[in-house]
Amino acid sequence: MDIFEKNNLNILDLPDEILLIIFNKLNTIDALYSLVDVNERFNRLVFNALHIHNLDTTNMVIRSYYDRRFSIDDNILSKICEKILPRIYHQLNELIVEQNSVKHIFRTGNYPQLDSLSLIDFQKEILFQYLTGNRILHHLLTQQIQHLNIDVSYDPNSKGSKILSSIFALILFKCQRLINLNICQLFYDRKAPIRISKFPSTSCTYSTLIKLKVNVITFDDCLYLLDGRLEHLSTLIIDVKKISFNFSDKNK
Repeated sequence: MDIFEKNNLNILDLPDEILLIIFNKLNTIDALYSLVDVNERFNRLVFNALHIHNLDTTNMVIRSYYDRRFSIDDNILSKICEKILPRIYHQLNELIVEQNSVKHIFRTGNYPQLDSLSLIDFQKEILFQYLTGNRILHHLLTQQIQHLNIDVSYDPNSKGSKILSSIFALILFKCQRLINLNICQLFYDRKAPIRISKFPSTSCTYSTLIKLKVNVITFDDCLYLLDGRLEHLSTLIIDVKKISFNFSDKNK
């Protein structure tokens, strides 16, 4: 090979082994968006190389300490949902979804292998609507999901949302196979608190949980969680917003 030929090499001239190394260095979404359907060779290498079992459809951009955006570009989202998800949804084990993409992600397929789900940067009201109204999400939560992460949009003035408390109760009631729940502890500066002690004593059971991360208002909420419902729990991580000496009768 002469000097002219060497200087005009392009990516298509690289052997499969080198291409696989390059593809595996890329973010999965970037690799799928940029390389799928370029040609048959790229399709074969991308899908075989990535062994796509985990898909993160978020792209976090930090604008300030409290202002974060997780949405991906609409063109990227459109291609992922229309041309790529139908090819891989049946093999996904883990899925990370943000609010703007959720309606597209959960109309593609039933995700038969999915057992880990993260719902990121949701407004509380919209999250509640999806948890109660989306057929595919309902099936996943009741029949499959074992690991669930919830993150809601940050509200520095929040004093314990009734909607967030309802979401917590709904998850515990609906997710019959849930063993690991992280609700609003994914980011250290976005710990939305939940008022739990006001739940009716029969409102929820969660004996399947092994690990729980949650933020609460007072120690009464902690005591409510420990009142005989966490039969199999081995890890409990609680952030208490307000510490006082006025405990309920449960502390006696």
